[in-house]
Amino acid sequence: MARKRVVAYVRVSSASKAQIHSYEFQEQYWRGKFDGDPDNKLVHIYADRGISGSSAYKRPQFMQMLQDARNSQFDVIHTKSVSRFARNTLDTISYTRELRSLGIAVIFEEQNINSIYPESEFLIALHAAFAQSESESISANVRWGKRQSIKDGKVTFQYKTMLGYKKGVDGNPEIIPEEAETVRRIFERYLAGKSIQNIR
Repeated sequence: MARKRVVAYVRVSSASKAQIHSYEFQEQYWRGKFDGDPDNKLVHIYADRGISGSSAYKRPQFMQMLQDARNSQFDVIHTKSVSRFARNTLDTISYTRELRSLGIAVIFEEQNINSIYPESEFLIALHAAFAQSESESISANVRWGKRQSIKDGKVTFQYKTMLGYKKGVDGNPEIIPEEAETVRRIFERYLAGKSIQNIR
């Protein structure tokens, strides 16, 4: 009997060092899991790093995995949990249904669910709803925190990616004179009707 062609899907929601380490750990886990397996052969690991799970279209590796599934490139998808697969209930159900119609199972290891069985759909929907609710709650808390900071006059600046300012000794933004001249030029050209490409 031919070995099943298995792929793994990994998603970490932030590009921080801790999350990158988490990705590397997950990759090692999947390779170790199928190393020497007589029934399954790991053919690929799809990984989206630093990307939210709220929308599948924002995850290029996830979309590539779906396309490869439609082209019969593998037989089974393994992923850590429903929340790693997607944090949107509609996406989770529609994609697992499509994959089932293609004869491809999604194995959610944490919940011990195999999507190839139609009766698994209720459990998948339940876990997906919890994941979506958690994601929405986190987003709402982040928005609330930012609004409170603005009200208190505490705005967080990403100085590493900001042109023209640095963090002053008092913790407030401080103008960098050399960079400020560049900022002025950019605004002058923009107000003169120049395109972004031209300004660059």
